[in-house]
Amino acid sequence: MTRPLLNRRLAEFGTTIFAEMSALAARTGSINLGQGFPDTDGPEEIREAAVRALRDGRGNQYPPGPGVPELRTAIADHQHARYGLEYDPDTEVLVTAGATEAIAAALLALVGPGDEVVALEPYYDSYAACVAMAGGTRVPVTLRPREGRYVLDLDELRAAVTPRTRLLLLNTPHNPTGTVLTRAELTAVAELAVERDLLVVTDEVYEHLLFDGAEHVPIATLPDMRERTVTIGSAGKTYSFTGWKVGWGKAC
Repeated sequence: MTRPLLNRRLAEFGTTIFAEMSALAARTGSINLGQGFPDTDGPEEIREAAVRALRDGRGNQYPPGPGVPELRTAIADHQHARYGLEYDPDTEVLVTAGATEAIAAALLALVGPGDEVVALEPYYDSYAACVAMAGGTRVPVTLRPREGRYVLDLDELRAAVTPRTRLLLLNTPHNPTGTVLTRAELTAVAELAVERDLLVVTDEVYEHLLFDGAEHVPIATLPDMRERTVTIGSAGKTYSFTGWKVGWGKAC
C-alpha cells in the first residue's frame, strides 16, 4: 500500500501530550499537572440529581441532536443571567460531548482549506489537530510574561492577521497560563475582528474559575461581536465533573 493510512493532514500529530503525561503520572505515582481535572468530584447534589434522572428514565436513550431541551434552556438562561446575552435555546445552543467536540465542530464548520486561524499560544493541543483536520493553517500568537501575568501583544496579533485569516481562536480564562484577558484587550481584539471581518471562536470553559478579582468578559458581549462569535462552555470544568463530557457552543 503506497498511500499512508493516516489522513495526511494529521501526519505531524502523535499521541496527545495530555495522554502521555497522564499515563506517566499514573505509572510513577506523580501529581498530574498535565490535564485539567480537579482533585475531587463536584457537588453531591449534582451527582444525586444525575442518579435520580437515570432512575427516572430521563436521558437514557437518544436525545435530540442539539441536546436535551431543558439543558439548552438552562445554558441560554445562564448566559442571560450572567452576561445579558440572549440566545434562543432551540436554534442558537448546541450541546456537545465535552467542549472539545464543540471546538472541533466549530472549526470544521467554519474553516476551509487555505484559511488561516490565529490562536493564542500556548494552547490546548486539540486546537492544532482540529485546524489541521479542517484544512486550515494555524498561526500562533504567543502570550508573553510581563509584570506578573502573561500578556497578549496586540501589535503582534494585528501583524498575524493576513488576507487569508478566517478566524481568531481565543481562550480566556487561559489554559495553561491562567491569564484572563482584560476588557481593554478584548475590546481591541473585537475591533480587529470587525475591521477585518473575522470570525471568533472563544473557548470559555474556565469562565467561573477566577481569582484575585479578575473579571471574565465574554467577547460576544462587545459591540458587533455576538453575530460573529461562537462561544464554547463546559459543565465539566464548571462543576468538576470532567468525565461526564458535557459541553456546548452558542452562536447566532
